[in-house]
Amino acid sequence: MINTRRPTSAAADPLVYVSAVSLKHHVVRLRDRGPVLGTRALGAEIASEVRASDPSATALILDFTGVRVASSPLLDEIVCAVRSSIADHPDRYVVSAGLNADVLDTLELVAERRGIALAVLQDDRLHVIGGKAHLEETLAAAQELATFTAPQLAERLALKLPNLHQRLLQLQAAGVITRADDSSAERGRRLLFDTPDPGELAKSLC
Repeated sequence: MINTRRPTSAAADPLVYVSAVSLKHHVVRLRDRGPVLGTRALGAEIASEVRASDPSATALILDFTGVRVASSPLLDEIVCAVRSSIADHPDRYVVSAGLNADVLDTLELVAERRGIALAVLQDDRLHVIGGKAHLEETLAAAQELATFTAPQLAERLALKLPNLHQRLLQLQAAGVITRADDSSAERGRRLLFDTPDPGELAKSLC
């Protein structure tokens, strides 16, 4: 685990932040449902908002700032919606942020039970919860490079490419890495991988 130590049933309109470099962030603010989030029915409502999020956004951020408690059934609904959102929009980031220690622990337990790795922004760094420890190591190296090819990251981690590709697939499934064709490649197809800037993501939180 990571070492950290208007309440209604009606959906609030999500806020969208556009950064100075035109990165469009779709933010789902959980505190709009209250500081204590308990029921699976409420989780299903939030999950619907996640699934209906703006597909043109470069990042979907679940902002837990101000949420003191979130139950396992509620987070289970949200985790399943996040997994669907990542599968439907693999070219954008999906990150949970603003979690206190209790909510983070519960979210990690839910993710582990579902066998799902998730990206969280904590202490100004991106982390992976619910996955194996080597994913955290791989993400840390990826963040140092920011934009990279698979051979570049493999060299940094002293890994063989087939092993690295498995990790990259898992990080993509966690919503913390995207990939695109490298138009500067002189021959053949080459992929460029990206991780989001934690500072840019943090600007969406308030």
